[in-house]
Amino acid sequence: MSDAAGADGDRRLRVDLDVDPAAGSGCPIVAESDDAAAVAVNAVGDDCVVDVTTPDGDVRRGTGEVDEDCLCHAFGRVGCAPHFRRVEDGTILVTAYVDDRSAVRGLVEELRGVVERVRLVRLAVVEGPDATEQVTFDLSSLTPKQRRGLELAVVRGYFDDDRDVRLSDLADELEISKSALSQRLRTAQAKLVTDVFDGGER
Repeated sequence: MSDAAGADGDRRLRVDLDVDPAAGSGCPIVAESDDAAAVAVNAVGDDCVVDVTTPDGDVRRGTGEVDEDCLCHAFGRVGCAPHFRRVEDGTILVTAYVDDRSAVRGLVEELRGVVERVRLVRLAVVEGPDATEQVTFDLSSLTPKQRRGLELAVVRGYFDDDRDVRLSDLADELEISKSALSQRLRTAQAKLVTDVFDGGER
């Protein structure tokens, strides 16, 4: 069965997560470079081999040991496969497909046990009659600065899989530091995803 097809064939959710591996975890995804435009992972048995493509086009290979604290195992324990998209400043963007919001909560809880930080970036219904490009959020809870930063990020394609804009580019446009913009986006995302987890099932 396709990874994008729901268990009952009617509905499937795509969840995009920003994941910061725990310090000293030795995860080979971030060991070779803090930035990667593409990531390929092959974890077999006790060994993990990772090829990361840097923004400059260089391909670097990293290796590590597979254990219970590995990202791949965390996804496997909740029955889904991780699709590693890219890495920026040591943060991994990873996509998975799940059946419902309770599975999203389970995945986030599982990841919190093995990583330093996990944030929900996007949740979309990709299969079934409710299929959408993206979940709609109420932006009224955001401050003007948070909203401006988030809207600029969306307009410039910062959250797109094939993006060519970096956080530093957006920060320059807003005339603030990269760390300040990163904090704004994280806070805004945290406020918005409350609606996803606290709202009723769609």
